[in-house]
Amino acid sequence: MVEKFEVMDTVTKFSKQGSLTISKSLAILIPVVFVTCLVATGLLVYTLSSCENYLQKEESKLMVFDQNFGNKNVESTTQESTTLFTTYLTFPTTTTQKAVAEHLNLRLPKSIVPNFYKLDLVPYLEEGNFTFNGDILIEINVTKTCNNITLHSIDLNILSVDVFDHENNSVGIRSIEEDKKVQFLVISLAENIISGRQYYIRIIFDGLLNDMMRGFYRSFYVENNRKRWIASTQFQPTDARRAFPCFDEPALKAKFQINIARLKNMTSVSNMRLIQVTKEVENLPDYEWDHYEESLPMSTYLVAFMVTDFKSISNGTFSIWARAGAISQAKYSLSIGPQILKFYEDFFGTKFVLPKLDMAAIPDFAAGAMENWGLITYREAVLLYEEGVSTRYSQQRIGIIVAHEIAHQWFGNLVTPIWWTDLWLNEGFATFAEYLGADAVQPEWRNEDLFVVSELQASLILDALKSSHPISIEITNPNEVNEIFDAISYSKGAAIIRMMQRFLTEEVFHRGLNKYLISKSFKAAEQDDLWETLTKQGHEENALDKNITVKEIMDTWTLQTGYPMVFVNRSYEGNSVTFKQQRFFLDNNTKDDVLWWVPITYTDKTGILKKTWIEKQPERFVDNIETTTDDWLLVNVNQTGFYRVNYDEHNWKLIIDQLRKPNGHLVFDSKNRAQIIDDLLNLAFSGYVSYDVALNATLYLPQEKDYIPWKAARKNLQFLHSRFERSAHFAKYKSYMLQLIEHFYREVGFKEQKDPLVMMTQLELVDLACLLGLRDCIIQAVQMFQNWKNSANPDNENDIPIDLRLIVYCTAIADGGQEEWDFTWQRYLKTNVGNEKEILLRALGCTKEVWLLNRYLEWGITENSGIRKHDTSLVFATVAMNPIGSDLAYRFFKTNWDSIRNYFGHSSMFLSSIVATSVSHFNTQMEVDDFKAFFKLKYEEFGIANRTAHQAIEEVEANVKWMDKYFKIVLNWFDKTALY
Repeated sequence: MVEKFEVMDTVTKFSKQGSLTISKSLAILIPVVFVTCLVATGLLVYTLSSCENYLQKEESKLMVFDQNFGNKNVESTTQESTTLFTTYLTFPTTTTQKAVAEHLNLRLPKSIVPNFYKLDLVPYLEEGNFTFNGDILIEINVTKTCNNITLHSIDLNILSVDVFDHENNSVGIRSIEEDKKVQFLVISLAENIISGRQYYIRIIFDGLLNDMMRGFYRSFYVENNRKRWIASTQFQPTDARRAFPCFDEPALKAKFQINIARLKNMTSVSNMRLIQVTKEVENLPDYEWDHYEESLPMSTYLVAFMVTDFKSISNGTFSIWARAGAISQAKYSLSIGPQILKFYEDFFGTKFVLPKLDMAAIPDFAAGAMENWGLITYREAVLLYEEGVSTRYSQQRIGIIVAHEIAHQWFGNLVTPIWWTDLWLNEGFATFAEYLGADAVQPEWRNEDLFVVSELQASLILDALKSSHPISIEITNPNEVNEIFDAISYSKGAAIIRMMQRFLTEEVFHRGLNKYLISKSFKAAEQDDLWETLTKQGHEENALDKNITVKEIMDTWTLQTGYPMVFVNRSYEGNSVTFKQQRFFLDNNTKDDVLWWVPITYTDKTGILKKTWIEKQPERFVDNIETTTDDWLLVNVNQTGFYRVNYDEHNWKLIIDQLRKPNGHLVFDSKNRAQIIDDLLNLAFSGYVSYDVALNATLYLPQEKDYIPWKAARKNLQFLHSRFERSAHFAKYKSYMLQLIEHFYREVGFKEQKDPLVMMTQLELVDLACLLGLRDCIIQAVQMFQNWKNSANPDNENDIPIDLRLIVYCTAIADGGQEEWDFTWQRYLKTNVGNEKEILLRALGCTKEVWLLNRYLEWGITENSGIRKHDTSLVFATVAMNPIGSDLAYRFFKTNWDSIRNYFGHSSMFLSSIVATSVSHFNTQMEVDDFKAFFKLKYEEFGIANRTAHQAIEEVEANVKWMDKYFKIVLNWFDKTALY
């Protein structure tokens, strides 16, 4: 194994040999000539050899680093060595090698591409023997003559390796080495393999069915007091290599023929159709083989298989799998899945290319869902729906997530990014399309409006940080692949696609997208391929100026971090306006001269939509806007652009006055009302506008009934809630907020609402009422809970309105003690419905008993406690959101750091969530400094949580600055403001 690289010093010595003597000048010349010849020989060998030797490249990189590091005055001539040097100084490691390991070359050599895999796997699911045996045959094409084969493998025991040509002639193997840092398996050959020829690699191996929910892993469920084991896969982004040796890069598509041996009383499912069952499994009489038809070319991360005793329900070639006790909950997903699939076939302009589509609910699942081609896997809570138990919100969420994963069957599976740099092409498009697909089956949810508050505004928050990243980002170490599965790739990616759809027009965008997917089917692509197709379509249909390309516009959004704030400065006498752009930062003392192509839409009371561009310039002047002096101007209509808007003071006043008129807010679309609130409160936080202006806009909220603006308001006012609840002045904030919501609360209370968005507004405001201690709210919630608790059969008799159950549970547990907590815990253990389990877990974090919260956190990292690993981050989040538990969660996180890492595995994505939630409440410098010291101490152990930790520090440092600068200003505003 190549664990480290050692650089040896070579010392040349000269001495007398017999009677031979040489002059001093010759003594100097000989070694010079010798070294020159040696170097020349090395260069000649390197030039003549077309083999890309990974190990040599990494040793050379280390030598360059050692030389540069030894001279602190040196100016590196390469970006790479500069980056290494900076990283070493920022977070020193104990050895030079550790610094270099963070920046190893992750890419496989281009000398070999796979063409076909034949994979045989035998998983053992007997208690105590969670292993698997594997035998893989890989057909490769050699594109460059070389003498080694480098592919991926990690956590596998390699038993034998054979390489042979298409005539079955063996190729000698000199050595086999593993580099665990980059997860490479390097097969050094005794002879060259020749460009243009095909060869075969056969590897026999075994591995462990791990419990970390990555690679090929084990999961279980309990039925009739018996633990039943299953095996399933999760390979994205880089975990196929944990199940079988492979060329584990997204662009290296190949065909797969998969064979799974399983116990005769179990079933297997894979990407393709089952074509044959044979009963000959050597030395395993209780097993038989399932043989699957050969797949279409696909990436390794999309390969999937599972061995279970699940049941299924089907609609033609569309099936859903779940444990027998939950299969009745699959009816809703089966009803919408085929409809969504048909919608996408029409929308994407091409048929679903596989002969079937399976979806499966897995008891233990790290992500929400995974888009494996032909076999989509999910957490139970986001696929299964139980009428009379599951909430309407969970039903809507199922629609969104099913639509997201089915969209991937085109964007991601049919056409795949060349490298993870363009992950956003997968996730951004699937997130954009999920609202379209869900709207086809759930139009009552107004998904276009939900997009603004759920995706666009959510990503604006993260992207205001200096520690954010471009949508399209270079990957320089293994952790970064997992780090970029965040709101930038998903939500910002979706938001800029929506923006592009609007400036190209929906029709042009749609036709260009169809052509792109057809031309790139079964291939890998990068964002420039999409830009080229859309540019051609835009030019053909005159939707885009012939002198402008989509690439020119969109590169400013995908290759640059952040987004602009557009300042709208009106000349009221000259009837003109100047649009100025500058990057928006959470901290407005930070400056950056980066510029974007900004599509500007604006309107006034006439409702006429007007458009212009800020063409990557600091500003754009527009005259003759025909808006009167006493009328407002609204920019970013329906918030289609990915930017914030700041107006001159007079225009802000005109907008706020319009909002406060009786029913005056209805002049603005609900998306723009949400935008006004979200922009203003974030602009005030960052110091771009005064808090007087921002908070004055909230005075209209007692009139607001729509969920979309209330969601934006609640999200932003929650920040003030978090700051004030830890101060001596919470009563003033509380008094104002109760004035905002009391009228609506009295109107709807706990009554069941038919309209889903009215119900969602009810949830926001009833939850806030109980959280603020409104007596009527607490009394009603506690009474409902007690009636349920005292019923003869609480597991089957629950009269609490389904959609309000989380609020009722949480309020009653917060008001009660151990008895209420234990009762809820028992309901959690006994319920058979995944989304009900989530609600109960959230409620359990609401108790005010510190010892119960501490026990809850301990159970969250304890095997067999009843809490599944994939729910531990939810436990931390609920405790951290509780004002009684926020400090406790952070102390527990620090004290139990090693246990948490061991429980999840040292590279688990769950760490990121726990880090973020554990520190988010900080608002003092002492708290921030404590976490920074801990982060520095444990830096090497943070792994994929590294970026999250940096972002968390930036956010909480902003909280501290806010407390110093704005707390008293906001307090004074509450003092002088009364609604009634």
